[in-house]
Amino acid sequence: MDKEENDLKTYQDDALILIVDDDVDFCKSLQKTIFHWGVKVKSTTNPLHVMDLVRNSFYNVILLDVVMPRKSGMELIPEIAELSPDSKVIVMTVFADKKMDIQALSMGAFYFLEKPLDSKLLLYTIRRALEVQEAELEYKKIFEELKHDRNELLEQRSRLEHANGQLIETSNALSILARNIEMARDDAEIQIVHKVRVSIVPIIEKLQQDRKLGDYRPDLELLMNLVDDLPSGIGAASETVSTLTSTELRIVSLIKNGLTTDEIAKHMHISPLTVKAHRRNIRKKLKLDNSNHSLRTYLQSNLGDEMAE
Repeated sequence: MDKEENDLKTYQDDALILIVDDDVDFCKSLQKTIFHWGVKVKSTTNPLHVMDLVRNSFYNVILLDVVMPRKSGMELIPEIAELSPDSKVIVMTVFADKKMDIQALSMGAFYFLEKPLDSKLLLYTIRRALEVQEAELEYKKIFEELKHDRNELLEQRSRLEHANGQLIETSNALSILARNIEMARDDAEIQIVHKVRVSIVPIIEKLQQDRKLGDYRPDLELLMNLVDDLPSGIGAASETVSTLTSTELRIVSLIKNGLTTDEIAKHMHISPLTVKAHRRNIRKKLKLDNSNHSLRTYLQSNLGDEMAE
């Protein structure tokens, strides 16, 4: 067995060849030769049976005689090409005709061989047809895989775009919800402030008129200022209330009203050193510890009701 036959045997597990020729003896001889090469082969002498055979099985190579009674090979070529486009049709004829060769090739034939067939040329042609077919099938497989991957990517892109659209809608809905919550919160704050002012301001004013509470007038003024500041939401007043102790708040009120350290100490019955310590803590809590700003000026500008130095 020569190299070409060995090469052909690499296809013998899957390859199937069909011989179509009205000459019974020729079919038997050719079928025996191809079978000797180790490739499965079938044959038919009736061209009217060809399409049924092709419909029921896939033939890698179809050796097709051109001139046959009832139906010619030239009529079968386009029918085979339409039903089994991956099959390779090798046309055989006794009459060499260049015009017919070109026509057969244009209709889908793979190659054109002249009878009597040269064994080596036939072997080479079949091997070449199987090689080309294998490459084409592999290309089709890769193409289908790429097409499938592309479709999956398009589907994933569509899903991502849909998800992105839902995220945008959700984000917009959350923004609207946040605005609504903020508006509701503002309305609630306004109502609370109004209720506080209505309830507390009269009490503070009444206490301010009580002469017995003269020592607490600065504290009452600070409390009134804080209440007055509620509607405008002054940050410094809120920060003061949340960070300073009650003693520091009293000192803040006295500083704002112009009292010196010694006067504050006398008013609160504590030492000047203690007042200075509180002043340092107040500056630190108000982030003025490293600043040259006057504490009194800061308190007056941020708590309202400005007073002269």
